[in-house]
Amino acid sequence: MGNSQASNAILAKARAMYGRRLTGHNYQDLLNCRDLPELISYLKTRTSYADALQEVNPVATRRASLEALLRQNLFEQYASLCRYEMNIGHDFYRYFIIRSEVQAISNRLQELHARDDDAAYIYNMPEFIKKHSKLNPAAVGAARDFKTLVFALEGTPYEKVLRPFADDPNFSLEENGILELEAALDGYVYQEMEQIASTKLQGKSREDMLYLLRRQSDLQAIADIYRLKSMLHADRSFIEGRVSVKVSNMTARQLTHLMEAHDAKDVIHRLVATPYANEFYGASFRYIEEGVQKIDYRWHLKNLRFSTNPSVVLFCYIFLAENELTNIIHIIEGVRYDLSPDEIQEMLVGVGD
Repeated sequence: MGNSQASNAILAKARAMYGRRLTGHNYQDLLNCRDLPELISYLKTRTSYADALQEVNPVATRRASLEALLRQNLFEQYASLCRYEMNIGHDFYRYFIIRSEVQAISNRLQELHARDDDAAYIYNMPEFIKKHSKLNPAAVGAARDFKTLVFALEGTPYEKVLRPFADDPNFSLEENGILELEAALDGYVYQEMEQIASTKLQGKSREDMLYLLRRQSDLQAIADIYRLKSMLHADRSFIEGRVSVKVSNMTARQLTHLMEAHDAKDVIHRLVATPYANEFYGASFRYIEEGVQKIDYRWHLKNLRFSTNPSVVLFCYIFLAENELTNIIHIIEGVRYDLSPDEIQEMLVGVGD
């Protein structure tokens, strides 16, 4: 398959997969479900999740198991698109490999931080991703503290990312140390992808992809800065080590200006001096995560529909698929806590678009 054919195949496949998304009517039906078995039955019989939930018993399946199956289904979609992307030779399929690996490491870090020695280490990568992964899942799962986890990562790029923390006698997973590790891992992901975009693409294709990657990094950083200001009243020095800003469309001065905001509200005010001023202008939201998700959703939907860059469209589809999964999880949680349909709907993003 030539590059042009492969590129067209990604465009067509990503848009076709998006066409199988939940409709506004599907969402309304899910919001009206009274309990988890009813919700699972609906997903299993009335939506594109039927294959993923084929073997599921709605009555016997617990919430955590359902969420794990839905997330596994999302990674299977990653793998499906990766096969097409590999034919172009752009290497962006590596994003999904790296992200899967980072997710596995982050899961184990969270378990170690919670000091749950009996936590079940369950992280099943799709076979396609597992085939290209450098992780040893058994060794990662067997780690019983941070240093042995780093040892389990020997020979992978993640050992180099986390080794300085393991060698620091003053470092601890407590006192927000885990935020430093996650920021370092996020920085590695975006730097790797920026390197691929810079070397594999040319002209406008490279420009568009770099903007997308840096935008993803920036909006995550904005949300993290806002959260640290809101919850911990963090100053610039505290934020710098716990927010990934190695890949950005913002200047160093703009980033510093945000980190030096007086409080969370001031972070939003200072966005006027960033490339995202117009997108945040007039935006209304209760939580920063909600605001960022809504803004990002509109941007990715527009580019999925109109971009001719296959790598951009691929990334936009994945964002939108993850957004749908987040919506479903919100509904599951809402049903669990007996929230009204209206209360749950307020948490959803992009319903019916």
